[in-house]
Amino acid sequence: MSAGRQRIRDMHDRGLDGLQVCGRLTTLVDGIVGRLFDAAAQDLDPSKGSDLRTRLALVALGGYGRRHSAPYSDVDLMLLHNSQKPEELTPLVRRFTNAMFDAGFQLGSSLRTAEEAVQLARTDGVICSSLIDNRLVAGSQPLHDEFRGLFEKMVRKRAKAVCWLFIKARNEERNQYGESLYLLEPHVKRSRGGLRDLHLLRWISFAEHGDTDPDRLHMRGALSKFDHHRLLGAQGFLLKLRNEMHFHGGSSRDLLDRAEQLRLAEVLGYRGGEGLLPVEQFMRDYFRHTNHLWQMVRRREAALDTPSAMTRMLDPMLSRKVEGDFRIGLKQISTTRTGLAKLEGNLDEVLRLVELSVDEGKPLDHATTSALILAGPECGEEITPAIAARFMNSLASPACAPRILRQLHELGYLEKIIPAMKHARCLLQFNQYHKYTVDEHSLLAVQHVTELFERQDSLGEAYRQIADKRRLHLALLLHDLGKGYDEDHSEVGRRVAREICARLLLDLEAAGDVEFLVHQHLTMSHLAFRRDTGDRTLVQSFADSVQTPDRLRMLLALSCADLAAVGPEVLTDWKVEVLMELYRRTLEQMHDAAAPAEQLLDERRRDVIASLSGAERDDAWFQREIAALPDAFLVARKADQIAEALRRFHKLPARGAIAWGEYNPEARTVEFTAGVAQGRGRGAFSNMAGALSSNGLQILAAGTQLMADDLLLLRYSVLDADSPGEPDRRRLEQISRDLVASVDATQPPKFRRIWGQEHAEASLKLTGLPNEVRIDNGASATATLVEVFTFDRAGLLYALAHKLHELELTIWHAKIGTYIDQVVDVFYVTDRDGGKIEGEAQLDYIRREMLGVIEASSD
Repeated sequence: MSAGRQRIRDMHDRGLDGLQVCGRLTTLVDGIVGRLFDAAAQDLDPSKGSDLRTRLALVALGGYGRRHSAPYSDVDLMLLHNSQKPEELTPLVRRFTNAMFDAGFQLGSSLRTAEEAVQLARTDGVICSSLIDNRLVAGSQPLHDEFRGLFEKMVRKRAKAVCWLFIKARNEERNQYGESLYLLEPHVKRSRGGLRDLHLLRWISFAEHGDTDPDRLHMRGALSKFDHHRLLGAQGFLLKLRNEMHFHGGSSRDLLDRAEQLRLAEVLGYRGGEGLLPVEQFMRDYFRHTNHLWQMVRRREAALDTPSAMTRMLDPMLSRKVEGDFRIGLKQISTTRTGLAKLEGNLDEVLRLVELSVDEGKPLDHATTSALILAGPECGEEITPAIAARFMNSLASPACAPRILRQLHELGYLEKIIPAMKHARCLLQFNQYHKYTVDEHSLLAVQHVTELFERQDSLGEAYRQIADKRRLHLALLLHDLGKGYDEDHSEVGRRVAREICARLLLDLEAAGDVEFLVHQHLTMSHLAFRRDTGDRTLVQSFADSVQTPDRLRMLLALSCADLAAVGPEVLTDWKVEVLMELYRRTLEQMHDAAAPAEQLLDERRRDVIASLSGAERDDAWFQREIAALPDAFLVARKADQIAEALRRFHKLPARGAIAWGEYNPEARTVEFTAGVAQGRGRGAFSNMAGALSSNGLQILAAGTQLMADDLLLLRYSVLDADSPGEPDRRRLEQISRDLVASVDATQPPKFRRIWGQEHAEASLKLTGLPNEVRIDNGASATATLVEVFTFDRAGLLYALAHKLHELELTIWHAKIGTYIDQVVDVFYVTDRDGGKIEGEAQLDYIRREMLGVIEASSD
């Protein structure tokens, strides 16, 4: 087997197409299977070998049956018999199957009569679909013919029911392996649009037409020239791809992970260019082919969903026409002959029909959908005032806008209105941040922002207050369309937004809002997650740039939707709280009637004083510490919580430490607060970060403040993977003890290794994201910013903070931004005297040392 497989691999390497490689592999397997079957019969009883072969048919099923064998795919066989005593065949079956396993095959086998096989196929979609591609390999031809006759008769009689069995089984599989077509590490066989959807089209064709061959189906008129061309293109691409993955991996490997994407792009000859990496060009082709298959599957499913006899009888009486062009039926929307003629090349009519479908909550029928898809490439891109007005009005409704945009995109008409969508279609973002292609991310962002309408919290209220939601929805659709070019995507996006606003005839104010939102779509997230939002100067500068409360609301909603559309669980409650905190502070700066920030902070200090006892108020120690409290701590905690924290700190002995944790139900995080007497220069921040990480906690944000009397205040916001809800009090107490014990620890902490983490880290390295350290002396008036860009791994924050401690720098504030597995850690540091780090030589030395930390931990 191995020698034969190697010969076929050589042919594959020389360019033999995927289908022919599969055919040669199948022939190779057929020869071995036949010889093993004959040998098993002869070894058992030479005198009865011929008799046994006439009582048994060896039938290839599934991919092996249709001659689509991949280099290391399973061999599925049905041992078909008609014996009244099947136990007599057991020795032969056992000997044969053992020989198959000994030969290195992954065998899937069953022993059945023709009647048993057909009976099982009546109710099981997986079994029924495997039997469609049946082929005799060895044994009794009459027995196989009998089975084929019974099976085909059953399928003909139950064609529609059988088709729905196939679809149900395929939906369950698709949900398991990737429901989104544009998942960026797809399963070539089982994810949406993969080879299994190609198989599904074959199975449905067999049930409806008794044939699975695309060429014969095309000749019979059952498959259009358009679909025939797309199906064969996708089949050739995916089979060649899968063969290469199997040959290279030496096993049945079907997951297209990032390492494999990079390798395949090189093997298949992609060269890159026009702002795209070779791997991005390759994956764009992959998604183009899988999108074609998925669209064909959807149309076939729609065609199967024919009305019942009762519906067909009632439909003419209960349906209604719209201006003589469209008919709204009980379940679907169809077009009249006049309406169908109007649709060809008429973008305004297409928009009108899609709006009608969404407003009525009824899909377009199969004939209309197929006609629109076929006519799409020939439709012009001219935008009349009527088309512009209709499109903008379609963006107004939170309930309808996402569905209208998605339907237009799937039919191929959204790019006629927004030409930049054509470039974004199937465009991969080869990083570990985004989980979807650019076009899917943009559509999901619009969907997620409209879902804010139902939120009963401050974020939902901010979205509902937006005066003109069309501007926000358009900006979200456009915000990433500048990707895939050499220039910064926000700058390209700004020009795209300007062009689209002019194309859609927006007034100056609306166009200004859309352009601002697209250009600045990352600003609010960057400030919230990478900067100290307790810095009043930073907040004032942000307020000045945004200018209006309504624009601020739109930027808030856009930021949240953008994060939510990155991937599952990216927009956490904690991130919403952080963004909302920046939103509230910025809104305060914008309102003329709002009290100055200093006055608000003074009021909070007075509230803290009011929470103290009379003796505590008179104590000079409390007075000094309250005056030194950091702004962020004053704003984030209640006055009585701050007063209680000060009481705990007051009791600390010399060089002593205390820590405790409190659950924040709104953000679903745990807030740890700690105090260290004489804490300067002892490495408490890094050691406590290590203690938290060693307990399996994910640190989201952290801050330190050196207060009066050399008291070090430390704060950490964390997620506890071991406790999906509120952690057990005993766990919080144990972690708090670990924090205290870590302050002067001399040994580094030990970090948990998570199952699969090595693979994830290796995958991240392949994305090409560079390890980077940036130093900024202008972002803060009092500190030097050290920004670290790398991929996440256990103990990273500890290693970085410990190095800063070794460099004799004081960390005043830290922001830990984690986006799936990519992190941006930002540290506000000063020298031990509280001054900024000056001098290029010193800054360059810090940069090199920090880069050394992340590169060493990467290795």
